Amino acid sequence: MERVLRRGDRSAARPYLAVLDDRLATLSALAAGRPAETGGLRTAPADRALARRFLSAHRREWDDGDENLVRGFLDRWTRKADDPVVATARGLSEAADALGAMRARPETIWFFLWELESVLSALADNPGRPC
Repeated sequence: MERVLRRGDRSAARPYLAVLDDRLATLSALAAGRPAETGGLRTAPADRALARRFLSAHRREWDDGDENLVRGFLDRWTRKADDPVVATARGLSEAADALGAMRARPETIWFFLWELESVLSALADNPGRPC
């Protein structure tokens, strides 16, 4: 993903990459069933605003194919016994890993990051009850 984010102005990407690195590391820990460090998802208002500002420049670059690919990873059935936060973290982590491994198109990465922001906002606004 960094290859996509670092295209263009690297200085503009640096603050967002720091937030994204923390978020992905925390999601990976949650997906593995480990406790997350307090604040690791970086959902404070300042972090969310930084992410929205950075991502808004790419908001309309993706198409339905990009959305379908990403949603295939994120829209999964869960069992009632599954912890919803762990299941959400697992879906996001697996999607990030798979998109990186397949060297997804930049447009697909932008949509994934937009969705990531949406899901993390829902987690922040509704603790313990992801969308």
